[in-house]
Amino acid sequence: MNLHRKLVAAVLVVAAAAASAQARAAGDATIVIRLITDPSPAGVSWTYRGAGSAFQLGTKALERTIAGLDAGTYTIAESLTSPGAAALTALSCVDPSHDSRTSAGTATASVAVGAGETVTCTFTHRALGPRPSAAAARLAAQLAPTLHLAAAEHYKPIAMQDFAARASLHTGTPPKGPIAQAHPTLFSLPVAIGASYLDLVGAEPSTASRYRSIEQQVEQSRPRPTVYWRTVRQPTTGRLAIEYWFLYLYNDFYDRHEADWEGVTLFLDDGVPLGLTYSQHQGRIWSAWPAAAADNHPVVYVAAGSHANYSLPGSYRVKVCWTLAIRHCTTTRQRDNARGDGVTLAAADYDLQPLGGTGYTGGWGSGTYLLGIGRTKDRVVDPRRRSDYSNPFAAVPAGA
Repeated sequence: MNLHRKLVAAVLVVAAAAASAQARAAGDATIVIRLITDPSPAGVSWTYRGAGSAFQLGTKALERTIAGLDAGTYTIAESLTSPGAAALTALSCVDPSHDSRTSAGTATASVAVGAGETVTCTFTHRALGPRPSAAAARLAAQLAPTLHLAAAEHYKPIAMQDFAARASLHTGTPPKGPIAQAHPTLFSLPVAIGASYLDLVGAEPSTASRYRSIEQQVEQSRPRPTVYWRTVRQPTTGRLAIEYWFLYLYNDFYDRHEADWEGVTLFLDDGVPLGLTYSQHQGRIWSAWPAAAADNHPVVYVAAGSHANYSLPGSYRVKVCWTLAIRHCTTTRQRDNARGDGVTLAAADYDLQPLGGTGYTGGWGSGTYLLGIGRTKDRVVDPRRRSDYSNPFAAVPAGA
């Protein structure tokens, strides 16, 4: 009898152990989803589905652990919670058994988890597109321009996210478009065709004083200026263009407006500098590479207020164009002061950031205010929507 009881007890122990092992195998797999955003924090959220209940990452959390899963394969799909640019640039999974698969193009991960296994998948979003190669970044840094500002200049090149953080996004046209986003970010700016604009909160283009205090806030939160860059190669010649773009908070000249995108582009032929194009009010001006250049860093003299770029210091006559019912142009009495007698920003003095991704389709700033005329229909267009971004070689003269 005792032997029978012992046998029954042993069977029960074995059965319990088997049941426990089966339970563990059926429900002890784990998937970890992580979100990386650049710039950070994103300020917007993404929704994830495919394992348990749908959840969001971005605004309040950057990681979610989904435990107690049965062994098997789960398709994790990411989608934008609110409208904005598709910004997924990388998707990877750390899988001990190496049988999970990812597709950044469809923003999905096919995650295979075994009993007791943990798989971690990371969704990486860069608002300004995929990270360029290390070689391209080194070249852009080696040839980055030296900016000579005028003593009368009150603004330095800033980061795009710092402008967006101090603006509200409006639909329609300035100045009375309804607010679409009170706190826009680079991830949430519209990329579909439609009228919209970023309006710096608490300031109007007709009055300059408020923008200086906003500039001070920006410089306190991010002391180093920001310069953007991009490289593009001309297929027919093999020449390389390195674009450098500067975003200023405010244009304080004969024409006043929020946001001012300016730039210079350096052209190389088989690694040898040929020349540069400088943005100046109504287009780009070509300047051959100086024969007696001290180093490979282009020199740029920035005009006070207008931020037009020149190859030599001086005072320059300016033609300004604007749009009311039709397009008007005139040479102004006010001259560009590009004497370079103020702050100098060498490459070591600012942060270089690549400029890519999908361009914002609206206007940077709440329109242009022309002294003596009033508000015009002109707007500041995102560089990624401009021809001198997509085809910088068009400004190079024939025979150069």
